[in-house]
Amino acid sequence: MRAEDILAEHIEMIDNEIRAVFLQRSEPRRLYEMMEYHLGWLDESLKPAKQYRGKRFRPTLCLLTYKALAGVYTKALPAAAAIELIHNFSLIHDDIEDMDEERRHRPTLWKLFGIPHAINAGDGMHVLANLAALRLRDYNVTDEKIVDVLAILNRTIMELCEGQYLDMSFEERMDIDVESYLDMISRKTAALIEASTHIGAMLATRDEEVIQHFKNFGRKIGIAFQIIDDIIGIWEEKTGKPKASDIRNKKKTLPVIYAFERASREEKEILTETYAKEKLNQEDVARVLEILESTGAREYTTEMAEKYESEALKELRATGIKNEAIEKIEVLAEFLIRRKY
Repeated sequence: MRAEDILAEHIEMIDNEIRAVFLQRSEPRRLYEMMEYHLGWLDESLKPAKQYRGKRFRPTLCLLTYKALAGVYTKALPAAAAIELIHNFSLIHDDIEDMDEERRHRPTLWKLFGIPHAINAGDGMHVLANLAALRLRDYNVTDEKIVDVLAILNRTIMELCEGQYLDMSFEERMDIDVESYLDMISRKTAALIEASTHIGAMLATRDEEVIQHFKNFGRKIGIAFQIIDDIIGIWEEKTGKPKASDIRNKKKTLPVIYAFERASREEKEILTETYAKEKLNQEDVARVLEILESTGAREYTTEMAEKYESEALKELRATGIKNEAIEKIEVLAEFLIRRKY
């Protein structure tokens, strides 16, 4: 059982549910085409595309959590679609804030259509996420449960905004410690992954203990996921972005924070001077990479990701549930910290 196969097994049912939301709102056509381009459904000429659409692992976790408890997917589909739309609207805005010109080996939405249109498309996708969740009515989910789902989703979006603010503010500060970093990624990244498993469990059962275990699993595996993303953002090509993009954007990710703490006085001076620059050149990036290497930042970061993965799996096993859906969730958890993209 491969993680890629598990994700591929769910992508069409997730995207079909998202398409059902889009069919309810079709004009002006170009607005929705921009969203469809970002989702990977259309190419740069706004023609149907067969390209990499992203992993869709957040909604897949939602579906698998629900199936682990209920035996089917059905009632979780609208919530899974909402989660994916929230993730993608945040990416549209994130690309603008970071001025990233590529994502998934294609021009970002703002680069292709301009910043004003991209902001508007992102805002629209945010609203569509709530409309997607309201489709739970079509699956005979009670109004009480729907309100609970909407509350989780909107609290999560607020956490995303808080985390993004902290992340951007870190670029201007030199006093970031590991605790502050973990607080930031708990909001920016882990919150939506937590919402995925929380909502999946909450829709399937009223057992508060089981729901809490799935919620904790989502938060911890989300932290592990972001830590691995920090490694990818420096040492791998990140979903179409160039290598070391996080250094070029002067992001204070875990490897950099650790290097600041462990560096020699001379190395700290170099790091401080480098991150104080308005824009980094290739020589600056190379110096930072050398210091990360000398301080063992990559090894430390990998160990932290493995620690949170281990804690996440303990939460999953504490549910006492054993079935194929749980096994698939475990495979995805392993994939999240072994991936290179």
